[in-house]
This record gives sequence, C-alpha cells and structure tokens, in this order.
Amino acid sequence: MFGSFLRLFGERVAHKALHNQVREGSKWDIRLGFALLRDRRVPMSKKLLALGLGGGIVALLEALELPVEAILGVLVPILGLPLDAVVDGVEAIIGPFALAALLLPSLAPPSLVAQIRAERAGLSANIPLEGPLVV
Repeated sequence: MFGSFLRLFGERVAHKALHNQVREGSKWDIRLGFALLRDRRVPMSKKLLALGLGGGIVALLEALELPVEAILGVLVPILGLPLDAVVDGVEAIIGPFALAALLLPSLAPPSLVAQIRAERAGLSANIPLEGPLVV
C-alpha cells in the first residue's frame, strides 16, 4: 500500500517540480550529464570532481537524515531498520552518480559540452559552434 501511495504521489510531485528544469538542452539536462560521464573527451579530473561533489552532497544529506532515521528505527524497529538500510544503500550508490550527471555540464569545458550536445542532436561535429557560419 505504501509503495502504491508513493508511486502515485511521488511521481506526480517529482514531475511537477522538475518538469521545466530537467529537459533536453536545459542547464540541468541529466542525459547530457550521463553522456559526458561516458565520453572519453571529458577530462578525468572534471569527472572525479563531479563525482566527489556528488558524494559530498549525498553524505551531507545522509547526516541530516540521521535524527529522522533514529526516530523511525525506535518507533518501527522490525521494519524501520531494514528499510533504512536499503534506502541508504540506494542513496549511497545512485546519488553521487545522479548529482555528478547534473553537475558535469557546468564543470566540463563549455566548447566540449556544446560539441557533445550538437552530436547528440544529430548535427555534424565539423560544424563550427562558435563564430559565423561559413558556407
């Protein structure tokens, strides 16, 4: 029952909150971020910086959740502790990668981001992205 409630209202809330911000071509394009994480042209230092920042943000959020998790563990010990372990594990694995994908388009070199964005849109990589277009 809780899963269906969360699925029903969680999806709607997330969709309403992120609909205008997370889309193709926007500053928060998560698909572009994952493409940049996989691309060999993006410097490894930028990828590691994005993953480190994502891990730090997730660690901070985990620290802020500790009081709530302690209360949940005391009130519902049989269900609370295993559920908390699963949720924390998922957050610890997926969270840094998702946040890194959101941060990487801002951290990577802008010319490379524009080139990869153009390639993903189906444009030729040889078309100059800056300056006048010469035919």
